[in-house]
Amino acid sequence: MKPYPLLILVALLAACTPRRPSGVLSEGKMEDILVDYHLALAMAETQSGDLSENRYLLTQAALRKHHVTEAELDTSLVYWCRNSEKMVKICGRVSKRLSYMAESQGVDRQERNRYSYLATEGDTANVWNLRSNVVLIPNVVDNIYSFSIDADTTFMPGDYFMWAFKTQFMVSDQYTEAYALLSIQYDNDSIMGTTQRLGGNRDTEIRLNCAEALRDVPIRSVNGTIYLPIRDKGFGILAVNDFVLVRYHDLSRNAKQEKEAPATVDTVAVKLQPDTLHVRSNPYDIRGDKAERRTIDIVKDKPIRVMPRRR
Repeated sequence: MKPYPLLILVALLAACTPRRPSGVLSEGKMEDILVDYHLALAMAETQSGDLSENRYLLTQAALRKHHVTEAELDTSLVYWCRNSEKMVKICGRVSKRLSYMAESQGVDRQERNRYSYLATEGDTANVWNLRSNVVLIPNVVDNIYSFSIDADTTFMPGDYFMWAFKTQFMVSDQYTEAYALLSIQYDNDSIMGTTQRLGGNRDTEIRLNCAEALRDVPIRSVNGTIYLPIRDKGFGILAVNDFVLVRYHDLSRNAKQEKEAPATVDTVAVKLQPDTLHVRSNPYDIRGDKAERRTIDIVKDKPIRVMPRRR
């Protein structure tokens, strides 16, 4: 009997699927280790004393907890970073677990991101409508994240912006470095931008004001980029969470526009009354409710006296 075609296809797919080499940690094991590794790095920054020594001691304790050597972790990270799609998923799960742990300790989302309460309208608004987190890996494919938000009717000339997020580095050494760019493109093709170096696990705010020469030019789009340099040795992963893009209206410009606006006259509806001074009245209006008289006054003239004729 001939084998079923479906079974042949499954066998071929299983044969073509690359197997994880020996000595490389599984996805689940990597996830558990990276959670504790990140917690160790965060604890090191809160301890007194030498930061490098604290990092080494605490990260080594995290590895001993999982019975993994530093060499095994390095080898596994190199392998999973080459499979960047799966590594991004691993880091995404790590980020969610860390957020859940923070919330379970009584840290709500507003405390972790003080701009999360902002709405999408008003003089100060959060206009971010894209993904809330990304993971960057130092290779030629996954080391850059870029965004572009087109202006809508809520954007006004003279608006300025602030891009906020939280960075979480997971590195094999002390080298924590990345770069961020925030720019505004105007309708006349002018571009304003600012760059900032990112380092360590902290909240980052990048502010960009409007130049005086462009205060009356409409905005076309707001753009941003985060770049993680490629490494020659070791490993380095950057997780960026809780993106917020705050748009501020230029209140001084709005006040100036209101001041220069033409004056308007408020009209009030009134009940119009007839102008009796200039309206001709008829007899019936004059008589009103008086009783109608139907008598005729006859005036008798005096009799004519006949004078005698003289002869």
